[in-house]
Amino acid sequence: MKTFFKKNKYYQKKRKKSLAKNFLKNLFKNKKFYGIVLHSQSNNKFYIQKDVPAYDFIREYAEFLKKNNKIKIPEWGSIVKTGVGKELAPLDPDWIYVRAAALARKVYVRGHWGVGNLSHLFGTRKRNDNMREKHSAGSRKVIRYLLQQLEAIKVVSRDKNSELKKFSRVITKEGQQDLNRIATQVALKARAKK
Repeated sequence: MKTFFKKNKYYQKKRKKSLAKNFLKNLFKNKKFYGIVLHSQSNNKFYIQKDVPAYDFIREYAEFLKKNNKIKIPEWGSIVKTGVGKELAPLDPDWIYVRAAALARKVYVRGHWGVGNLSHLFGTRKRNDNMREKHSAGSRKVIRYLLQQLEAIKVVSRDKNSELKKFSRVITKEGQQDLNRIATQVALKARAKK
């Protein structure tokens, strides 16, 4: 009978799944697990930005930036395109706050970003009439302006100590606290809905 279980692949997969289930049960035996990782063992629970969905976090942080007048909207904000591949300016009047929140999130999740890398990341496909679609970068002016605004409110700073990417953008301690606070609010709202 033992040789039958060793040779049969179906039973081997079943055994691996049961071992994985037992491992997870033992791991979260004494803790309540809601699909979001708790980073605090005490009563004051906090969440980091990586624990919440990006869309919810960006929307909440954009509202925070707008409500507190943290970012100045430039004169060209209503007519500028977000990249070469776009045909029109964004329809949302608060698109600058949303883009600033997305930039802050990108820098938080993985630091040492430059304007060129971020413009590639926020780029899109460009339709060239009958030719093949190609990637076109996002607007560097918009990204540079928003990074400067985030530096002014001390969410992002330039890293002068890095040897590989000198003067690349990293998150500051105050910025990290702000983003974690917003992430905690988003996570607690999501928990309250469930």
